[in-house]
Amino acid sequence: ADAISWSEDNSEAFAGTHEKHVLGVFDEASAIARIIFNVFAGAMSTPGARWLALGNSTRNEGYFYDATHGDRVARKAGDLERGMWNAFVIPSWESPFVDPAWVQEMKDSLGEDSDEFRIRVAGLPPRFDAEQFIPRHWVNAANERVVPIFERWPLILGVDIGHTGDKSVIVPRRGRKVLRDGCHVHRGERTTDFARIIVDQIKYWREEHGLEANCVMEAIGMGVGVVETIEDMGYENQVWGVMTGKAAQETELYSNMRCEMWAYMKEWLEGEVELPNVADLSDDLVTVKRKPSGATNKLALESKDQMRRRGVRSPDWADALALTFAVPFDLLPEKRDLWHKKWGEGSGDEGRSWASN
Repeated sequence: ADAISWSEDNSEAFAGTHEKHVLGVFDEASAIARIIFNVFAGAMSTPGARWLALGNSTRNEGYFYDATHGDRVARKAGDLERGMWNAFVIPSWESPFVDPAWVQEMKDSLGEDSDEFRIRVAGLPPRFDAEQFIPRHWVNAANERVVPIFERWPLILGVDIGHTGDKSVIVPRRGRKVLRDGCHVHRGERTTDFARIIVDQIKYWREEHGLEANCVMEAIGMGVGVVETIEDMGYENQVWGVMTGKAAQETELYSNMRCEMWAYMKEWLEGEVELPNVADLSDDLVTVKRKPSGATNKLALESKDQMRRRGVRSPDWADALALTFAVPFDLLPEKRDLWHKKWGEGSGDEGRSWASN
């Protein structure tokens, strides 16, 4: 038997275990990073390999959550053979060692609907992870809601541009509604090709729906070329390049512009808004975590590198939606020009984007 302490920075310590019969026991598994599970999965390649993960569901995301309550749970015939998890959720009142009076005391003191009761007594995950920036139940509610569109709401296309070979995402929003039909994913496009795709979207919304689209994208790396190409094609009044790594407009509240636009998106999600039921968008919105803000007490969010180290993909869909909150389209045109000179791609200070980390 080998006892191994885990570390996200040394996930290789869990690699290389290959025997006919392997038993992996992960205790307090809710706290273990996804990348550790992913690396150790290589030891499960033999027919005699078994895996046991134990713990309270202290988080509502991560591999342990997926294995006990999420999309890795075996629910249908054949799921176990496909590598899904056989999950058992055992509330404390089913144990012969737990006094029913204690359970009632916890109900009275904590409240049966509280996350503390769910975790410590009922064996259920919290509705809201303390480190999670956007609560999942807000996203779920927005997925179920239907909101009528008002004609005065402008059309904004949030465009997250991936690096070469990565996916790029377009998410359209009008006021309190994200439009499902306008959501697009593109992969491996060159700068000029992707610029033409966005221009085609501008033409589509104008010709088919009579709407002028405002396109907002991050102006760094490939994004700079895309913005400039669209401007050269005669659409300079409909494309906005944003330097998300620059100082926020409200510098006393947010670490940078990226944190600020995510904060605006979170405030929007708290209201009566509608999201399309797109799994990638819903998952991305609840993936990003807060970071310790230090002495400044400004909002800080984890970087793309930090997300990668814990085995989470880049939140491209959520970034695209967040970009629709980066430019104040409710301002008069001359006010927006002043905004663009200070926070847009033409402001001179290149800053450092979170996506370049």
